[in-house]
Amino acid sequence: MRKKLVILFGMVLLALVGLILKISVINATEGDKYSKQVLMQTQQQYASRVIPCKRGDIFDKNGNLLATSSKVYNVILDCKAINSDQDYLEPTVKALLKFFDADEEKIQKLLTDDKTKNSQYQILLKEVTVDEKKAFDEYTTVGENSKLSDEEKKERENVQGVWFEETYLRSYPFESLACDTIGFTFDAETADWGLEGYYNSTLNGTDGRQYGYFNDSADVEQTIIEPTNGKSIVTTLDVGAQSIVEKYVDAFQERMGAKNIGVIVEDPNTGAILAMDGGDRYDLNE
Repeated sequence: MRKKLVILFGMVLLALVGLILKISVINATEGDKYSKQVLMQTQQQYASRVIPCKRGDIFDKNGNLLATSSKVYNVILDCKAINSDQDYLEPTVKALLKFFDADEEKIQKLLTDDKTKNSQYQILLKEVTVDEKKAFDEYTTVGENSKLSDEEKKERENVQGVWFEETYLRSYPFESLACDTIGFTFDAETADWGLEGYYNSTLNGTDGRQYGYFNDSADVEQTIIEPTNGKSIVTTLDVGAQSIVEKYVDAFQERMGAKNIGVIVEDPNTGAILAMDGGDRYDLNE
């Protein structure tokens, strides 16, 4: 019996030695390949991203800008990256509170909640300006000739797991002017009111996409399909005429009162609409 146990032990030992040798050979000859495959699987959600297109502008007949889209950013948290090292937590939260109108309680909840603490994509803030992003980037980028102390450098270098997603914000420079005629968007590419709605398919473009992947040789490849921006439109509206119409509509309502009112100003030679107003106005930016 004892002899059988010794033989069995010897066989198991030989099998383990053989397995270790086989793993060593694989690691030496094909280790990089398998490492890249594992990396690819862990980074699949970063393998592609949408590059948003810019919606076209709306102008009046004289080139005055009635509606436009400005680039803004969503602040994205990679909770898994921040939680990967205890030294990252405090500097990252501190930087977010310093540069953005962020809620500390919301940040802490995203980083500690079982549903989100290992997530690599959580939207913390929307519509952050270019200047706010620039200030944050300058803070977290430590140059070689920086005059910061070693402690300050380490703190800034430990700001991790924060990145920015491009998007666009629709804005209306003249606020409530010709609001019913111009219309507004519900999001970056949806509208069903006024000029924004009627010419929605013309104003909208096509989003692009960036793909990152590993080829057959396990080398990193990247393909970028550039976005196609929407087309702008020039209308027959005249900001000057529109302002005059709205001024007198307001005066009429104040002096006379009316349940309903409507004014249309046309060019008698062409029928082009120069101004339209119905009295009740609102700020298109709101």
